[in-house]
Amino acid sequence: MQAVLYSHARNNLREIINKVCDNVEAFIITTKEKKSVVLISQEEYNSMKETLYLLSSRKNREKLIDAIDEIENSSFLRKEIVL
Repeated sequence: MQAVLYSHARNNLREIINKVCDNVEAFIITTKEKKSVVLISQEEYNSMKETLYLLSSRKNREKLIDAIDEIENSSFLRKEIVL
């Protein structure tokens, strides 16, 4: 994650947007008044929102954690799907 001042971001906005989108990079942009924002790609933002949604339900969160444990411990059943 890179940090830049607002004036630098304003003068180099296209380059910064390209870095954010092409390299999955985030930028912290800070004003003289020490106010800050984080610039991330829409794809990254959507991914974060989806993750938060999936983890917001205790029941769903537990199922996901159990599934991860099964994969890590190789304790899952493999089934071939025939179409």
